[in-house]
Amino acid sequence: MSETTAASADSTIARPQFINEVSAAYSDRGKSVMLLTGNTHDLFYSKKAERFVDLGFALYHYLSEIFTVLRLDISTGLGGYLSDDLKLLQETINKADAAAIYDDEKVGDIQRKMAATRHSPLPALVHMHEILQAVKKVKVDLKKSAKPVCTIIRFAGSLFPAGDFDKLSEIDRQRLVTFLNLIESQWFKESGNLLLLIADTRSEVNSRILAQPSVQSIEIELPDKERRASYINSFTAGKSSQINFTPSLDAFIEDTAGLTLTALYDLLEKAQRSATAISRKEVLAQINTVMKADLGDIIEIKMPEHSPKDIVGYAQTGAIIRNIFGRCEKKDTAVPAILVSGANGAGKTYQLEAYAAESGRVVIELTGLRGMYFGQTDTFFEKLRLRLKTYGKILILVDEAHTQMGSVHKSGTHETEKRLAGNIIKMMGDPTLFGKVLWALGTSRPDELDPDIKSRAPIQIPIFDLEGEERQVYVSELFARAGITIAPAELEQVMVTTANYSSRDYSFLVKEVKGSGQTSVLATLQVWQASSSILRQRAMQTLIAAQHCSYPALMPDKLKEMAKSGDLDKEVELMKALLLH
Repeated sequence: MSETTAASADSTIARPQFINEVSAAYSDRGKSVMLLTGNTHDLFYSKKAERFVDLGFALYHYLSEIFTVLRLDISTGLGGYLSDDLKLLQETINKADAAAIYDDEKVGDIQRKMAATRHSPLPALVHMHEILQAVKKVKVDLKKSAKPVCTIIRFAGSLFPAGDFDKLSEIDRQRLVTFLNLIESQWFKESGNLLLLIADTRSEVNSRILAQPSVQSIEIELPDKERRASYINSFTAGKSSQINFTPSLDAFIEDTAGLTLTALYDLLEKAQRSATAISRKEVLAQINTVMKADLGDIIEIKMPEHSPKDIVGYAQTGAIIRNIFGRCEKKDTAVPAILVSGANGAGKTYQLEAYAAESGRVVIELTGLRGMYFGQTDTFFEKLRLRLKTYGKILILVDEAHTQMGSVHKSGTHETEKRLAGNIIKMMGDPTLFGKVLWALGTSRPDELDPDIKSRAPIQIPIFDLEGEERQVYVSELFARAGITIAPAELEQVMVTTANYSSRDYSFLVKEVKGSGQTSVLATLQVWQASSSILRQRAMQTLIAAQHCSYPALMPDKLKEMAKSGDLDKEVELMKALLLH
């Protein structure tokens, strides 16, 4: 393993928090096994090296004064960080061997055995066991000076994979049993030795290990604002040419929330080599590249550039949405989720993104959740939660939520989809995330959402196609903003011809008028019209949106009357029956 470094850093930088947690768990709570998860592939400041190094060397630098530090993984076997450490360890082993009564109690040449077991993880585990037992013998039984051993076990999920015991392969079972026998033994618990398991997530490590009372889980968080600023300062220190940031360095530090320091290095190094400013667009692209590499294509980070001023009409709906975002600034008035329903093309996503941008929330859009690989749902949500801690205020947007979320109740739902829904329900109901995270479930069929998921969304906002004078004002303003004037004599006919158009249809019509080179909307409508193939579906979706409404004032008068008389539910059932034929 080689040290990874970006640049010399300010020696006043505080040591990483997870190092403090390891120290406290070992010294104060007597934990002998720790699982480090989360941001395990990043750079961390080492005071000993006075620079940023990878996790292995950061652990080595902070722990080597107390422990002899070894490393173990499934590929390279057991080894050390520096040859001098292994020489001192061999001296300790020789003391144990000298006191051994039988030859089979002797450990012998540890480096020779390390080389012999390099590509055989099970024998490497056995050899580690021998070393730890020999060190304990010297310290406890012989009462001689000897450093305890800390073994850093990298890629622990590959050594001890998750799964029921009877479903593991024979070699996986052997490794797991060998390790469990070690950490459950009384001599190991009393030895002062330490085992650090490193994995991306808890869910990839066998649960039998995690269930042991001697095991402590520690999550390494993504770099916060202060650490990002420190790293950027360390990178630019002493550089002959200055790196420029668009719009500013402060904005760059804010926008890079969720990025690792290694990802920051890529951005800074590219800017340094090309002598170009780092734009917000580049930062967003880098965030999405990193997110997709780690979490897959089902997640996308957005920083919407449109705002409420770009929304035409919908003043009453907008006031409600703005109020909800305002409420979520305070934990005691925040709601965990909102359900935004309406027919296809009504503009649900556009409006939510606009008010999220106004409130300063980062938008995380989840798509294709049901296409997630089997067995990966727990890992995904563990990684997602790690990122949620780093961002400021967040809107998690799930568009067409009814197609993306399985049900925990339906008998035909696959176990993976049930686990997916269960994870979402759990995260929505987590009080520690109230205010920080707001879930927005956009859907044209809220009736098909799992009841447990809907119950987490106490506020349900329908978005209807505008009607009457409000619709006429909407159409005039929409075309005027595009530089197209509809003459008063034409407007009435345009409204009649487009009576069933959605917001999306009108947006397409604007493009058709501009693309055709015509100035008359009516002339364009004589040669082009929006498809009417889903009119019946949209009518049903509108009725269902009215059923899922926390604000009756938003409902058109006709739907209000239907709701009061009880005809709304009957009409929904009738429409569903018609669409089945």
